[in-house]
Amino acid sequence: MAKRGVVVLLVGINLVLGATLLMMTGAVPAAYGQAVPLGSNYLTVSAVVQSNKDALFVIDLANRELHCFEVDRTTRRIVHRDRRDLQRDFRS
Repeated sequence: MAKRGVVVLLVGINLVLGATLLMMTGAVPAAYGQAVPLGSNYLTVSAVVQSNKDALFVIDLANRELHCFEVDRTTRRIVHRDRRDLQRDFRS
């Protein structure tokens, strides 16, 4: 009888925790990038490539191009590495 009571108690606790979890999780909040409507027609993203080099990706919305710049922190130079035509790359 004691085992059955413990099992019922544990199942009840799990049901309460599951219901609490479902009530706490709501819709994922919307992400709003570039709140100014087409402020400058450019988006930028930075990334770490190596320990002393970073990358800067610039998306040109008007021309639908992606530009990649390498930023060398030791020499403090920015070098244009590549350009991609996004309209051609994502053509369906």
